[in-house]
Amino acid sequence: MTNNKLLIVSYYWPPSGGSGVQRWLNFSNILVKNGWDITVFTAENANYPIIDNKLEEVVDKTIKVFRIPILEPTGFYKKNNTDNVKSSSFIQKSISWIRANLFFPDSRMFWIKNVTNQVTKYIEQNKIDCLITTAPPFSTHIIGLNIKKKTDIKWVADFRDPWSDFFQFKLLPMTSFMRNKHLKFENKCLNVADTVITTSPSLTKRYSIKNSNSYTLTNGFNSIIDNKETDKFLMMYSGVMKSVQNPLSFWKILKEICFENQSFSDDLLVRFIGDFDKEIKNNKDIKLIESKIKFEKYLEKSKLDIEMSKAKVLILSSVNMDTVNDIIPGKLFYYFSFKRPIIAFSKLNSDVSDIISRTNTGKVFDYSNEIELKKNILELYSNYKTKKNNFKPKGIELFTYNNLSKNLNILLKKTIK
Repeated sequence: MTNNKLLIVSYYWPPSGGSGVQRWLNFSNILVKNGWDITVFTAENANYPIIDNKLEEVVDKTIKVFRIPILEPTGFYKKNNTDNVKSSSFIQKSISWIRANLFFPDSRMFWIKNVTNQVTKYIEQNKIDCLITTAPPFSTHIIGLNIKKKTDIKWVADFRDPWSDFFQFKLLPMTSFMRNKHLKFENKCLNVADTVITTSPSLTKRYSIKNSNSYTLTNGFNSIIDNKETDKFLMMYSGVMKSVQNPLSFWKILKEICFENQSFSDDLLVRFIGDFDKEIKNNKDIKLIESKIKFEKYLEKSKLDIEMSKAKVLILSSVNMDTVNDIIPGKLFYYFSFKRPIIAFSKLNSDVSDIISRTNTGKVFDYSNEIELKKNILELYSNYKTKKNNFKPKGIELFTYNNLSKNLNILLKKTIK
């Protein structure tokens, strides 16, 4: 019996680090063990924001990986410090306008034609059963759309984030013409794809209007990681945090408690590991307790696991925008692997809030609820001082990549039948 052949187009692949690469790296490793023949087409010399060379050692040796050269102007953006799209300088505003309106669907647009041609040829020569494209960047879905039209292969479009409603787009000076163009191509992909996968129930509900074969497959985690004890009341965050995620009330309450409670101040240590906008680092409340707060650079995942296992409390901050309820940060599931209480900042009717409530993994606060936030932090600190463990999660095993892959396996077989 010949194994079903799956071809994945993903911009993010080792040595890319960070959360974007984890989803299909883990799914692929598990699927090959369950009889799938997997080929990955990814970018060569990509301008990845995080490099983790150790991840290349994690890729199953049976997975065939082809790298297609890519030309990206994103290096120019970074040199001009345009990561903060709210920046006010004329040069940075101009670059943001160019980024938003001249590169469609994103700065990886120059990759589309070459990948489309090479993947189409590979599919025809190797009798591939199913194509998966995963985005962002949304250029990968344009590639999928083009290949579907050329080959009529079964196509699964995986949306790790919404497209036309992507929160980063909302922060860019994008013209109405360009916004409509994103919506038009998003709808094209939804209409043409044989199966649509999203990472959140709310997005699945919205996309189901266009494609009834839309399913939720969240991000996940591999296994439980043993905790390491430290003397400090250690609160930790890992990943990217943009200014639109800045939990202002968190910094304010930490400052208040430090000023009111010397014991808390002596015990507190906050470690934020990753990439953070200057607006966050320069927060006035942080400056008043800056000896308690450390902003640190990215760590490769194997080292990050060790450091995160020392935390007493884990911090999660979603996007603070009224219309954004359907993004579940991948780090939420990563946090599950440490079995530590989570303090999350999110809209209270969001998918994040629902999952944390169902799994009993922490408390969710909107961005202005200072009274309950302070109460919760003091309760967690009391548990730390008295060595109580009141943390009793439930159902988190459903979010392991092994369990999620069982659902993915069913979806893929249903798609190609």
